[in-house]
Amino acid sequence: MFEASKGEKCGTLLLAAARSHSPPRPRTFPQRVVNNTAAKFRLIIFTCSVLIPRMMKNLFILLALYLCATSCTDPKPSDGTVQADELASTKDFVASKDQDTARHIPLYIHKIPAEGELDNQTTSVGGFGQTIEPPMDRLEAQALCKSYWVVEGYADSRASRPQKVAATGQWIQCFPNGTFRGGHWDKQTHAGAWYLTYNEKHPLLQLDSNVDRMDAIWEIQGMAGDQASIVVVRRNTFGPHHNSISSKWIELYDRPTREQFKHVHQGL
Repeated sequence: MFEASKGEKCGTLLLAAARSHSPPRPRTFPQRVVNNTAAKFRLIIFTCSVLIPRMMKNLFILLALYLCATSCTDPKPSDGTVQADELASTKDFVASKDQDTARHIPLYIHKIPAEGELDNQTTSVGGFGQTIEPPMDRLEAQALCKSYWVVEGYADSRASRPQKVAATGQWIQCFPNGTFRGGHWDKQTHAGAWYLTYNEKHPLLQLDSNVDRMDAIWEIQGMAGDQASIVVVRRNTFGPHHNSISSKWIELYDRPTREQFKHVHQGL
């Protein structure tokens, strides 16, 4: 065996030290991982630059088409009320036999607000004012809020006899909050606010309807002792101008029917 010289030993030691201090080799990722990352990055770029702008463009087009369709197909006025010429009329079910030939049109012949607007403060055929709590300590106010008050007799100097008979069955229903509903037979045909004042000889009942044709001031000229009937006279100072109308109202607990009045005025 040959023994290494001192010089050879030193060279070997220096080479080993150099190797121990050399920088680490860079870490390499598998080619598959690199390819997946690049594909995801390209997909993100394609989505942001192509797909999203196309989707936004289509969305704006659909929105424009929807607005155009709704504005072109909705015939209703902007205030939400149905036009007067589209409304039904009480003439369809309460007109007298001579109504088509008679010169006079009774006040109870009027347009009926649409079903969803029957209680509205404003309709295309009228409107009522602010509601005020009635004087519920008064006998008349208490009586009016008990039940339905139904027209049994109706004296209108302008009307024919068949028209006077056809007025039977009108009704009002007053509420303690100052509102009322009105109708004819089993149908509600209008609504409004009612006011009761005591500044004159007789108490005055003012009906301010969402059908202006039904606006009226009625003098309560008498009430039966059992509060089952009232005699009223219409003034021509509020609502459509008209000769005075006198009427008898009776108390009912439900809306009237023709059957209930079949023996009144020789049948209806």
